[in-house]
Formats: sequence, structure tokens, C-alpha cells
Amino acid sequence: MKLKLLIITCLSVLFCHYSFGQEDNPGITYLKSGEYQKAIDYFNIALKTNSSNADMFNYRGYAKYKLKDYKGALEDYNKSIRIAPFDPEAYYNRGNVEHELHDELAAVADYDKCLSMKPDFGDAYNNRANEKVILKDSVGALLDYNSALELEPDSAKAYLGRGNLKFKMDDTRGSLVDYDKAISIDSTRPDYFYQRAIVRDSARLYKGSYNDYVKVLSFLPDLPDAYQGKADCELKMGSIKAALKDYTQAIGYSPKDGWAYLDRSYAEIQAKDYKGAIEDCNVASRLLPTDATPFVRRGDVKVAKGDYGAADEDYVKAIGVDGRCSEAYYKRGMEEIANKQYEFGCRDLKQAKTLGYKGLDNLISQNCSK
Repeated sequence: MKLKLLIITCLSVLFCHYSFGQEDNPGITYLKSGEYQKAIDYFNIALKTNSSNADMFNYRGYAKYKLKDYKGALEDYNKSIRIAPFDPEAYYNRGNVEHELHDELAAVADYDKCLSMKPDFGDAYNNRANEKVILKDSVGALLDYNSALELEPDSAKAYLGRGNLKFKMDDTRGSLVDYDKAISIDSTRPDYFYQRAIVRDSARLYKGSYNDYVKVLSFLPDLPDAYQGKADCELKMGSIKAALKDYTQAIGYSPKDGWAYLDRSYAEIQAKDYKGAIEDCNVASRLLPTDATPFVRRGDVKVAKGDYGAADEDYVKAIGVDGRCSEAYYKRGMEEIANKQYEFGCRDLKQAKTLGYKGLDNLISQNCSK
């Protein structure tokens, strides 16, 4: 399965903070009720009367942020800060907008400014950590998540963010501890279960991963990635029939996802449904025209059938699509070695190794002359 961590991650969990004042302005009421365009209309009126009201720019910036008008929000926060340069929450909110505009360095600078004025602001540490993850400053991000949790020990999103970071740093056990903590604090978030499912799968905790995917589907019953993950677990636990059913469900919800067909083809190989596997590989090759994997997988199906010549043709096609596909060189090389074509086979195995295929040293030394 081509894993997708794209439901909702800690990098998108950003919050704007306000202590709402000036309650006599109807825009505040609309802002609180989520009627953002109506709120903007009233803030516009207020700003025509008093164009130096920093709070109104702040409020209007927040409404624009919620409407995904990030450039407009940024302009309003800039104006607010020019009028009132010592408001830490204005810098925090501008940092959130800069995140959405993919300006991570500017966001970090604004969170720095915010924290210099309000050092006990846990969410600012959390969001600065998120930016540092994007900037590949893992050590700095970890320190910020730790600071966020010292200030707000019940911050589920900070545990989630730190768990994601630990997983990237190959600390699987620490990652799972943080996911468990996040879920114990807030068990209503499907993304928390989804992230933990992926990490549990990587740790070969297939039953636990399966249970997490089931939980995700109880929240989001039409999420194809969750069906694919659940099917992967079922296949690894030996439940081929159940896996095929869930792969088919995933395809039903996402019929243009070539990887879903490839996942099902692997299960069909296990079930010895070679015709179905080849059909799925054919569909995947049309949906993924620049990816060599469908041809590699179709070659694998033909090997399973004992049709080695046809398999070799597919490995050649895979290399034609992507000349850096190490798996295709490896598998073609193995077929050539099996057919005692040692010169060609060794050349392919060495190319696979050059391209990053692991564990070939012994195979090459046993079959290839120096």
C-alpha cells in the first residue's frame, strides 16, 4: 500500500486565539457563530469609522483566515501589528496565515516574536514545532513539542505532532506512546487513529493496526485509504478473502487510484487469481502511466503462473517507463540468472544495487565473476 498521511496532521491543526472585546460590534457575534462574511461586512464598517483600530483588523484577519483568504488575512494582520506592535497574539495569528502560505521561515519568526512577549503560550510552541518539522529541524521541533506539553500537558495535538516527529526519527516505540496519549485525551479524532494505525503496521502490530482502521471507518465509512490499510493488515494476518473485499471497497470509493488496483492485485496473486491480478495491473498501468510498478507487479503475476518469458517482457517495459526502477532490474536479473544468462543477470543485479536495491552483495558474489 502507498501510505497516505493526508487526512489531518498536526501540521494543519492551527488555532487563532482571541479574547473578544468590543462586544457591541455585531461582527463579533457573527465571528463567534461562524458567519464569517457577515462578520467581515461589519468590520469593514467599523474600520471606515476608525482605520486605526488594531482589534478590528485582527478580527477581520481571522474571518478572512477562516474563509481561506490567506493573502487578505495577512494584509489585515500586518496592519494590526503596525498599529499595535506589542500584541503577541497578532504575531501568532500572522504565523498561522504564513503557514498556510507556505512561508515557514516567516511563520517561525512570528512565533518567536509571540513567545518573546508571551513565553507561556503553549500553542505557539506547538505551531512553531510544526514549522520546524517542515524545515527539517527535528531537534528544534522536538524541543518545542516538549515545551508545549510542559505548558499544556493535556494537549492532544502536541502529542500527535510529537508522535509524528518521533516516527520520522525512527523512534517507533516513543511514537506509539505519544499516539496513545493523544487518543486517551481526545478519542473523537479519526486522524489520531489513522496515524497510529500506520505506525502499528510498520511495527508489525497488525491486529492493533487493523483495530485502528476499523475505528477510523466508524467515523469515516467512505474513506478509501482506511479500507486499503485494513486490507493490508488482513492480508498480513492471512485473511486473503477479507482483504480482497476491503480492497474492492477502496476501489469503489476511489476508482481512479491506481495504487488501490495494485494492492488488490497482490492479494489476487496470493489467492491464485492470476487473471484478476493481471486485469488490475492493466488498469493500474493506465492510471499510473509514468510509474513502473504496474509492469513490475504484472511480471510478478506471470512468474507466479510460471510464464517466465512474458514476465521478463514486463520487467523490460518497467525499465522503459522508469530507468531507475531498481526492483525491475533486480527481478529481470534474477530471471536471467535462473536461465543461466549470467552475464546479463549480473549486469542487472549490479545496476539494481547501484540504484539502491538492498541486500544483493551475497547474491552478486555467488553468481558473478569479478
